[in-house]
Amino acid sequence: MSVASAPPTRLIAFSSGKGGVGKTFLSLNVAAALAMSGRSVLLFDGDLGLANVHVLLGMQPKLDLSDALAGRCTIGQTLLDGPSGVKVLPGASGNRGMAELTTSEMTQVIQAIDGLTPAPDYMLIDTGAGIGTQVTTLARLADSIVVVVRDEPASLADAYGLIKVMHQDFGSRNIDIVVNDAADVKRGEAVYHRLSQVATQFLGLPLTLAGVVPHENATVTATRRRETLLTAAPHSAAAIAIRQIAARLETSRAGSSGPRFLVDRLGPAERTDAT
Repeated sequence: MSVASAPPTRLIAFSSGKGGVGKTFLSLNVAAALAMSGRSVLLFDGDLGLANVHVLLGMQPKLDLSDALAGRCTIGQTLLDGPSGVKVLPGASGNRGMAELTTSEMTQVIQAIDGLTPAPDYMLIDTGAGIGTQVTTLARLADSIVVVVRDEPASLADAYGLIKVMHQDFGSRNIDIVVNDAADVKRGEAVYHRLSQVATQFLGLPLTLAGVVPHENATVTATRRRETLLTAAPHSAAAIAIRQIAARLETSRAGSSGPRFLVDRLGPAERTDAT
């Protein structure tokens, strides 16, 4: 990101209106799928105060983003070696201060990420759930936002709320939908169409279906083993769906990358806070 001759990093934010939809598990597995295809991938745990990517991997970071922000280390020194060559940038776990960062502090975090070299081909941001300032700030950095939903009324209602905020307040238009833990593909597609029709009717915003991940019992096994589903059950329908999602994200909107420096993707007020 800071090397002028390097191709721009593609940024993809995984977000959800509510928690408990499998967003972190999906972002981790999609990151692994991209890495398996030969891409360099950074997975940023953007749920800064309740980070849990490292928990899914059974890791105990000695340093995390809170240490970098406090000046105790560089952001590069916090990186963990994840599955399939994925680099993991851990947030803090159970840290209220990190959950309540000011706009100026968030900008410092973003500037620090800008300084990472070499720049990865992809940075996946696993945001927190909801429509709080941290979530919307990190989602705004992305070239595309993947909203993860499940086939349940609260998930769909909150997903629509997130999409509405990102579109109306921040102008986001590149929004993909993943229906997770679906009973079957047909049912998952119906969930997507329902959400897409509402977004088109009331927001004038077409959504894209990135994929449907069917229910998979091996997901529980993979989580207990602290593995990705791609290694625990590589031939399962869910693992195949995740690899297809990664392939779609890799090819879709390939030319849509925004400004090279992340801080340039923020509003004037936030950029002023950085100076």
